[in-house]
Amino acid sequence: MIMEIAVCQLSATPLKAEPSHKAEMISQLLFGETVEILEKRPPWYLVKSKVDLYEGWVDAQQLEILPQIPQLDEDKLFICPKMFTWLIHCLNGEKQLITFGTMLTEENGKLKVGNSEYYKHDDLMPLHRKTTKDEIIKSAKLWLNTPYLWGGRTPLGVDCSGFVQLVFRCNGKNLPRDAWQQAEMGNHVDFVSEAMPGDLAFFAHDEGKISHVGILIDNHQIIHASGKVRIDAFDHQGIFNLSFKTYTHQLRLIKRLL
Repeated sequence: MIMEIAVCQLSATPLKAEPSHKAEMISQLLFGETVEILEKRPPWYLVKSKVDLYEGWVDAQQLEILPQIPQLDEDKLFICPKMFTWLIHCLNGEKQLITFGTMLTEENGKLKVGNSEYYKHDDLMPLHRKTTKDEIIKSAKLWLNTPYLWGGRTPLGVDCSGFVQLVFRCNGKNLPRDAWQQAEMGNHVDFVSEAMPGDLAFFAHDEGKISHVGILIDNHQIIHASGKVRIDAFDHQGIFNLSFKTYTHQLRLIKRLL
């Protein structure tokens, strides 16, 4: 069976748990992200993201089927480090909104997305560049006060693991989609006192399953998506919500990826 590939042609496309607009949104595809089509139930496609292997249902009208599998040149990948940026279509001059973490390929000085070409914007940065812990924190703070949205991956709404995934992606580190998957990455940090900026802290329910993740600003502050992207106090017990004046998340482990 020949693999069929499609590309997201909108700023963000919902990935659904079931083939219905009423179904739960489990994630989002960003502009230019490609997917493998696993099943067709018009007008719905079951797809697997080529970025993080996440599977879900997408309205077929929000995708463009590609004639062949795109060959990615790692040196020609660019990413959007701004919350919002507009691209201009080379042929018709139409504007296309892209958001933080959108990753695009340059060909002959232009950005290629499916059969369309866009002028390269000065806001875009090379994906593979040297980054620092300070840049991770700087990127994370751009998201402050973004609303929490289950399955969200844009500045209009983001969940905890989507926030972490995009911040690290923008700094050249590709992470899985869910918090429990991200917890399998990197090296263990044994003590809170040893934590450094950019480390990931993971939190669990009483039964021990990883359910939340945030980025440590230092060993007593964390930035995370809970209600909104916010900064709260952090210690060996977990997250102390500064608005509610109570602990809201129980610390399970700390990992270092940089």
